[in-house]
Formats: sequence, C-alpha cells, structure tokens
Amino acid sequence: MRSSFSAPTRRDRAVAFAVYVFVLTAAYYYNLTFVQLGLTEVGLEQLGLVPELVAVGMGLLALVTLGTTLLSGYLMDRLGLGTAVQAKFRVLFGVVLLQMPVTYAVTAVTSFGGFLVWICVCSLLLGTAIPFAFSLLADLVAPEIRGYAAGAVAGAAFFLAALFPFTWEIERFVLSAILVLAPAALVLGALSVPGLDSRFEYRAHTAGRTAGPAGPSGVVNTGFLAGVVLLFGAFFVDSFGFVRIIEDPTYVEALWQSPDPDTRLLIAVTHVAGGVVAGIVYVKLRHVWLLAGSFALFAAAQVLYVFDIVSGGPTALATATTLVYVVAVSCYTTVAFALWPDLATPERVGRYTGVGIGIGGWLATFTSTALALVSEQAQTPLALHLSVVGLTSLGFLVVAALVLRARR
Repeated sequence: MRSSFSAPTRRDRAVAFAVYVFVLTAAYYYNLTFVQLGLTEVGLEQLGLVPELVAVGMGLLALVTLGTTLLSGYLMDRLGLGTAVQAKFRVLFGVVLLQMPVTYAVTAVTSFGGFLVWICVCSLLLGTAIPFAFSLLADLVAPEIRGYAAGAVAGAAFFLAALFPFTWEIERFVLSAILVLAPAALVLGALSVPGLDSRFEYRAHTAGRTAGPAGPSGVVNTGFLAGVVLLFGAFFVDSFGFVRIIEDPTYVEALWQSPDPDTRLLIAVTHVAGGVVAGIVYVKLRHVWLLAGSFALFAAAQVLYVFDIVSGGPTALATATTLVYVVAVSCYTTVAFALWPDLATPERVGRYTGVGIGIGGWLATFTSTALALVSEQAQTPLALHLSVVGLTSLGFLVVAALVLRARR
C-alpha cells in the first residue's frame, strides 16, 4: 500500500470528490426533508399541536443543535481532529448509525413532552455531526475545485428533496430518510476501517483558499464575521418565506407537492442548474457576489409571489417565480458548504464550521421557521408576510453591497 503522504492520483481525487458529494448529499437531504418538513408535520398533523407549540419545538431544535455544534467544533480543534480524516469518518459513522433508529422512533411520539425529548436527542446527534461533516471538504477536495463540489451537493440534495417523498407524510419522510442514510452509513463504515481510507490521507494540510489571520479570540476575523452575518440572512430569509408558502395549500399543491411529475421535475432540474452555476461563480468570483445574487433573487421572488397572490393566483407566474426562488436557494447553499473550509486553517476549521453552520445556518433556519409558524397562527395575510420577507432580503442585499465595497 502506498504511503499516506504520496501525491494523490487523478483517480484518488475523483473518488474523494465523489465520497464527499455522496455523504454530504445524504446528510443535507435528511435535513431538508425529514428535519425541516417532517418535524413540523409531526407536530401539526401527528400530534395535533397548535403552531405556537410546534414553534417552541423548532426553537428548542435550533438552540440545542447550535450549542452542540459549537461544542463539537471546539472539541474537534482542541483534540487536533481537524486533519484526522479517518476520525471524522468514524464519528460520522457512529452518528448515522444512531440517527436511523432515532428517526424511526419519531413515529412513536404521542405527546408534546415526548416531542421535546425526541428533539433534544436528535439535536445532540445533528450538532455533533455538523463540524465533522462540513469540514470534510477540506480533507477530500482541493481548494481550487471546492466550489464545484459544494454546488454538486446543493444541486443533488435539492434534486432528491424535490422528488422524494412524493407526498409529504411523516411515514414517507421517515422511510426516505432511512433509505438515504443507510448507504451513507455503509460508505462511512467502510472508510472507518483502518487502512481502507489511505487514499484520502493525501492532504497537504494547508490553509483554505481565502484563510486570513484570526482575531484576538483565535477564530473571528472580518471575513469570517461577514460570512456568518450574510449566511444567517440567506438561511433566515429562505425559511421565513418558504414555511409560509408551503403552509398555503393552493401554492404547495400547485408547486412543491404538485401531482404533476413534470412540475416537480422542473423544480428539481432547476436546483441542479442553480448548483452548477453557483459552483462556477464561487470558483471564479468572491462568495459575497453569490450571496448578493441570492438576496436579489429572493427579493424579486417575494415581489412576484405577492403580485401573484393579489392577482388571485396561483397562476403561471407562480411557477416561474418558484424557479427564481430555487436558483437563489442553490446559490447560497453552495456558499454554505464551501465557505468555512476556505476561510479556516486546519487548526480552526472545527470552530469556523461550528459557528458558521451553527449560527449562520441552523439558528437562522429554525428561528425563522418558528417565527413563520407564529405568523401563520396570528393569521398574518400571506401577501403581507412575504412583503416583509422581501424587505428583509433587500436589507441583507444592502449589507452584502457594503461588504463588497469595503473589500475593494
């Protein structure tokens, strides 16, 4: 067997790239479908809870996952696991093995208290895995092509999520989640065996593509802080609008849950196209341009949705608007996967990923989900709610423009 320090072959690079895309696609698909959509289904339909109580559960999910993610990222750096790829495989293998029975167990939850306990267990597993999973990009993919890998994950995960499960019921979410996690567990298990992952230990352990000096805390610098703020905005705006849209039966049944396979396939393919374009833009330009584009597209989509609503929609405009929306989603999601390894050095990749995804992604997603559920319970008109989301998008677009100007 060749030395772990020998230069990687083209085949090694391709296999490592494929492993990263496969594992992260499975993980993100689980989050997109079972966690983001399935858990609200459990609360509202399975348990019959009012939206305020479901919002409490989503808030708990955000806080416990955030705390666990920050601790997991800190310990990863503290224990020197930022460059230990096989240790990452083993941690993720253990998490996925536990996650599958925990996922199945949600169907046995019968009370609000049980729902909260289940959320805490699930959050501990998710939070533990996040820094180890997202930092794999630094181990498996060369800096100059990380944008392509991130775009591939975004496109593939959203492609699957748009098509499967075809009907949004908790039993189908559970089945789809386990079917996706099972092969990921097999791959991670194989890579956890000593010696079988030697082809992945070629990494030069250099800093990321845009890594800069850390601040006094050892973590914070201006580029990192700007990334966290802008990603928080993108995740927040997405969930704040999307949750209200899919709770409107006329729109969700005409689009994301359309009985017409062609409509669902169009959304799925557009996600893939958006991921491909976002990957290219990430490699060629600064990530801030992608985020600025996402905010502009989100704002445009919200305006078009409002126009469609007041016109008595959904009309044909709603389908076109949804395609604008999904391109925005693919753009910022690509940045979310690629940015933290690019900003970090191996010594602080765990903390960067923990803070970046924990705050910029997870906290933003589920606090906005909770707020959207509260807005629905308050019977805020959908057009008014989406107008607020559009204004929020424009606000973050201004922030992105200021960041770009400061970096000239």
